Amino acid sequence: MDYQKQIETFVNYFKGAESEKENHKIGLEFEHLILKEDLTAVGYFEEQGIESLLQKLSQGEWEKVFEGDHLIGLKDNKKAITLEPGGQLELSLIPFTNLEQIEKIYLNFIEDLTKILDERNQKLAVLGYQPKSLIENITLLPKKRYDFMYKYFKNTGKYAHHMMKGTASVQMSIDYINEEDYVKKMRVGYFLSPLIYYLFDNTPFFEGQIAADSSIREEIWTNCDSQRSGIIDGIFDKKFGYSDYAEYLLNTPPIIRKKEGELIYTGDQLLKDVMQNDKLEEVEHFISMVFPDVRTKKYIEIRSADALPYPYNFAFAALLKALFYNQENLDYLYQESLKYNQQQFLKFKEEIIRDKESKKREELIADIFKRAENVLNQAELKYLRKLKKIYFEYGRLKFKTLANLEQGKAEALNWCLLN
Repeated sequence: MDYQKQIETFVNYFKGAESEKENHKIGLEFEHLILKEDLTAVGYFEEQGIESLLQKLSQGEWEKVFEGDHLIGLKDNKKAITLEPGGQLELSLIPFTNLEQIEKIYLNFIEDLTKILDERNQKLAVLGYQPKSLIENITLLPKKRYDFMYKYFKNTGKYAHHMMKGTASVQMSIDYINEEDYVKKMRVGYFLSPLIYYLFDNTPFFEGQIAADSSIREEIWTNCDSQRSGIIDGIFDKKFGYSDYAEYLLNTPPIIRKKEGELIYTGDQLLKDVMQNDKLEEVEHFISMVFPDVRTKKYIEIRSADALPYPYNFAFAALLKALFYNQENLDYLYQESLKYNQQQFLKFKEEIIRDKESKKREELIADIFKRAENVLNQAELKYLRKLKKIYFEYGRLKFKTLANLEQGKAEALNWCLLN
């Protein structure tokens, strides 16, 4: 398959995902940590482990998903449960037009899940990273994809395995009208990514130790794999459109290719040297094998926030909805982003995330809060107001936990437990 044909395949895929503004929806993915009473991670293979939890949950209308003999997921017509490499439980919902629809499904699921966990004396924690377990003590999930990724990441960044087995996040997907709208939203997504890392930093502990400094999530992704994570090279130097993202994909190793449903390890080979056809299943697999801060699938995915307890996860979604789906806010932020080329943005990112007294950061946060408040409806405003309250009291979310550590780690983390 020649290079131009490969580019066209991805361009056509992205173009096929365009939708009218009135049809735009919100997609959310929520990751959770399942912990024991002592705050260590519940393993997949234990007697009351993650596989056993899925078996118990599946006693409804769920369809089971297996890899070999192992239960690794559940799905129905509105949601799906998948497992991250360290057993982190992810709930993905089909996109809806408003947050209230998503909230109802989410809270019903959490109620069902916590009933089971309460019987097991286990906790449902919503944090950006495991609070106590060391990465070497967390079992890798029995999926061939994860085995290949684990093997590949041995030779990349120092925190690649920490990313796989230790992290948890909330991710939001947004729709785009056409390529012009896509260009704006991709660039604005990257422009906002340092603020998202900062505002939604909910990682008070890393490898069991206090993590009071800058975003651990950003630190992990920056030191994961520079080819497929962090900031895409060139995103701020030109109008980065469909073909540019296609070239980014094609010049990155996919690690794995799919052939007739089978996974084949491809190591350091670039996608352009691996991709042989335009089958939809394979195209979507290749798209899923890169993890930049803002990713393109059939939507634009914002990936910089740690996992957040309810209702702050919905505050994250409400804020992004107000900034990306209101044309005036989007256009304003796009113009602001044009003030930076790639190198200037990297300096901006460092200041926003690491400068303890950045006046620019506080002005930007105040500005986006105000802009969101001006366009959200009353139902959505309630989430944002709770985020503002905790931010003005503690700063980054993790400081609510760290401010109460004298009570003990378990008590300090209580606000991040959903049961």
